[in-house]
Amino acid sequence: MIKERTTKQKTLILSAVQGTKTHPTAEQVHAMITDVAPNLSLGTVYRNLNRLAETGIIRRISVINSPDRFDGDLTPHHHISCTDCGKFCDFFEINYDAELDRVIEARSGFSIAKHETVFYGKCPECKNKELN
Repeated sequence: MIKERTTKQKTLILSAVQGTKTHPTAEQVHAMITDVAPNLSLGTVYRNLNRLAETGIIRRISVINSPDRFDGDLTPHHHISCTDCGKFCDFFEINYDAELDRVIEARSGFSIAKHETVFYGKCPECKNKELN
């Protein structure tokens, strides 16, 4: 196994993702750290986020019609996304169902490692704007 090199940039990017519950995009992470590292390029942020996600240190979440989001919370949980304003949140109100992995595995022949669920709809604020 190849040991990953830890750089100041990677540590800064990881801290930014783990220090928020907002599930930032790469551009948002870049904006979060520009005060501390003004010369850090967006490309470097993308490369480090992708590497951190590939190694399982953070979670990459693909979102329909939006840039990928990154989550520092690796506990099994769901997410919810507003289709109007783009708000993106953790959703812990229902338990992660590991049994679903076993059911899909048995019926598909795939070896399932995990599943991710993102619920899409309108957040309360956007629903209220629509009604007024």
